[in-house]
Amino acid sequence: MSKFEGVLMGMGNPLLDISATVGQDVLDKYDVKLDSAILAEEKHMPVYDDLVKNYNPMFIAGGATQNSIRVAQWMMKQKGQAAFMGCVSDDENGKKLEECATADGVLVHYMKSTTNPTGSCACLIKDGERAL
Repeated sequence: MSKFEGVLMGMGNPLLDISATVGQDVLDKYDVKLDSAILAEEKHMPVYDDLVKNYNPMFIAGGATQNSIRVAQWMMKQKGQAAFMGCVSDDENGKKLEECATADGVLVHYMKSTTNPTGSCACLIKDGERAL
């Protein structure tokens, strides 16, 4: 490790991306279109459990700023050179998010909320296209 840690810092809204390849039936079930990004309504909420139980999803540290920090960390090649701070919940998704970002070599400094869940994004992939 170099004598400098966290030489690049980002602050933003972290999200846990839950990404899986699905069939048209799932897109129809949740009424989402490919190449779209929507804010989830109540009717979309079961998609998270559905992906975890039935599709072996990838869990990825996401959110615009955190994604940029992860790419910068990858480019610097030495773990701990990029850091990120944001707020997650003290829930399972918050723990997964921290594990993912740390595995990517990012130093994370998350404030832990006990009142709101960790932000997440369901990424439904079909034929190389996605719906968020």
